[in-house]
Amino acid sequence: MPSSSNDGSGMTTGIHHGSSSSNINGIPYPPEESEDVLDADPSLLREYPDDVDYYSLLGLSKHPPPTDSRIRSAYRTLTLSFHPDKQPLHLREAAENQFEKIREAYETLIDPKKRTIYDLLGAKGVRREWSAGGVMGRGGVAEKQQIGVKAMNADEFRHWFLETMKARERQVVNSLVHARGSISLGIDATSMISTVESEDSIYFHFPSLHPASYSIGYSFKAPLPAISNLFSSIDEKEEIESGDEERGSQYDRDENSTHTNQSTSEVGEISITASVGGQIRTPTRTFDLTYEGGSTETKDLPLPPLLIAKNISLGASVSHNVRNDDHAKSLYRKIPLSFMDGANVGISGQLLPYPLFETSFSKPIIPFPGTKPLTIRFSSIFPRSPISAPPIIGIEVSRRLGLRQHLYCSWSSGSLSWPFFLQRRLSPIIRLGIAPILAFSIPVQVSKLQIGYISLPKQSVSPRNNDAGDSTLVGEGADHENPAEFWQFQASAFPGSGSIAVTYSRNMFSRKADDFPISEWNSEGYHPLPKSNEPSPIRLEIETTANLDLSLSWSILGTRRVGNFTSLGLGIGVSGGKGLVITVSWSRLGQKINLPIAICPLGLVNPDVAALAVVIPWATYCGIEFGYTRRRERRRLRLELSKRQRALRKLISKKKYESQQAISLMSDQVRRRQAKEEVQGGLVITRAEYGYIPPLDRGVNGDAAQKRVIDVKIPVAALVDHSQLVIPRDIIKFQIIGFYDPTPLLPKTLKIWYTFNGYEHIAEANDSEGIICPMRSQMVSK
Repeated sequence: MPSSSNDGSGMTTGIHHGSSSSNINGIPYPPEESEDVLDADPSLLREYPDDVDYYSLLGLSKHPPPTDSRIRSAYRTLTLSFHPDKQPLHLREAAENQFEKIREAYETLIDPKKRTIYDLLGAKGVRREWSAGGVMGRGGVAEKQQIGVKAMNADEFRHWFLETMKARERQVVNSLVHARGSISLGIDATSMISTVESEDSIYFHFPSLHPASYSIGYSFKAPLPAISNLFSSIDEKEEIESGDEERGSQYDRDENSTHTNQSTSEVGEISITASVGGQIRTPTRTFDLTYEGGSTETKDLPLPPLLIAKNISLGASVSHNVRNDDHAKSLYRKIPLSFMDGANVGISGQLLPYPLFETSFSKPIIPFPGTKPLTIRFSSIFPRSPISAPPIIGIEVSRRLGLRQHLYCSWSSGSLSWPFFLQRRLSPIIRLGIAPILAFSIPVQVSKLQIGYISLPKQSVSPRNNDAGDSTLVGEGADHENPAEFWQFQASAFPGSGSIAVTYSRNMFSRKADDFPISEWNSEGYHPLPKSNEPSPIRLEIETTANLDLSLSWSILGTRRVGNFTSLGLGIGVSGGKGLVITVSWSRLGQKINLPIAICPLGLVNPDVAALAVVIPWATYCGIEFGYTRRRERRRLRLELSKRQRALRKLISKKKYESQQAISLMSDQVRRRQAKEEVQGGLVITRAEYGYIPPLDRGVNGDAAQKRVIDVKIPVAALVDHSQLVIPRDIIKFQIIGFYDPTPLLPKTLKIWYTFNGYEHIAEANDSEGIICPMRSQMVSK
């Protein structure tokens, strides 16, 4: 056994303490410049706690929550050892620093509201929310609340705080994504590729680029009030409020008002959209040019480009989720419309390029008890007045087959006309039918039938979606654990035509999920976005459509997130009459820019050209990704980990000094209590060690083969209360007063030797285990 030495502060260590900060417990650490540092999981390195845990500081368990009496008892016990008035002059400054931490922990945990926020956001969150501008600070939401927050109990305050943070988060998110816009600029580069049939060769040229098409779109949404608020009279609202007063407390009324506010923003909304698109033409004009020698020439010279607006649209849509509110006398309780409960009603209109009106109604229906519901949607589109033509009728039925599988079938009648016999019978009253001069003013829509199957991607098991948005870098291979595969199959039938479309997408080259939800708050608590060093995956999407005339269109699109909310994409495909098109895209929070570049006319596209167009960009990306980007990420990660480890090593000497001071402050009090325990035959700590013990069942070399422990006899003895020692499993052991971490990031063990009723006992536990003493199973001799 290593020899014991007293460091003069009441702490004896099983290994000699050196005087240098780079020599901890007699084991020299590698120099700071060395990269041969302890191998550690990067996730553990990032999650290593920097702030003091208040529960560990007071020696309390977080789960189950400690009672107020236990918090006061722990604070009173520590006050006896660390109150500055009870210390000699040379230790008073150290006692003041330590007592200030204890007092702050006590004041936070004894206040139910502060403890609620501390459990969610930590000490920094408590200071932030109680400062100016915070929820509980000056000018915060609590001051503006009509019903006092101080009157709420712990559960009521937690519910109110979570709802307040969710509302604040929604405001931030809405300020980012309340509007969506898109810009697309088509570029003609068809001179890039040419073929010679006689030579069976492909030639690449430096293209002459010029814009060919454009499109601009914009949309935004706004909430609508609940229908019950629109149709309720003032007397009814007063009656509802009086009923609420009789049924519940002040908090219940506030909660009902919160529910009403949520209904206002979530039940209905209006969406307004506008778009314009067309072609970009460069007109020419014939000029007669006269040169200095008197010669003349006729040439066609280009004029400024013209924007031809071929497609213009302007419209709005309103949707409302019908809910039968039990707390109000809504419209649906006055008339027999209870079947509309849970339905969605929508109305949309279009002004450009021609007036159009559409209504829709959808509702889930359970045909048999215990089965999954069928969602049925009816729609009617009025491109003309009902007198001119009947509406276009649409029916869609969808059903969920499993957790992520959905099957749907939709039918549309297309453009219809009133039967001739009906027109003739009603001709004396009203003239039905389309006027001949207006027969071609609106395009005719054909009827269609579609059947489709969708398999949604499996949700990531990570606690953490939007058009946005890096554990260890993985090797150069696709991820098979969370590929987030998406399948869609759709068959469409039209009069005289039809098509089959298949879409497949998945993540590649990374285990990381493609998108994390922006929201960090829900009704259960706060779930911060996880931090990861893994590179973002490539989202690969392949889509192909085959028509009955054997024509084929296909596209391959790869997108990758390059920032918190920014994504870049590169795609290639053949669609319509544009030929082979490469598309470069940028998107951020609903704002999109697309640059489709036509590189080869449709008549020259063949399998060789298509293969080269796919392979060359893919090989270029893989070379950049695995030859440069990931190597750079590995270097950055190694530097970051090394910097973090050096910072932790520098903290060891500081934490050791603070531990020695704390032990000096508590030694006298602890010795008196231990002497009393010994006289009574109670629990007496004879020895306690905490630190890294190398495993015996496998061979380890270097620093990992050396034992590094510190003496924690006094800190452990300070936790003994009435011949009992309880260290909960959720306590961070190296943050107990008098402890420190001698080996950051390495697994540590707490080993305690003690006597009880004159018999020797040994207790041992790692950082994830708790300790309860005395126990008969811990006895080593009788």
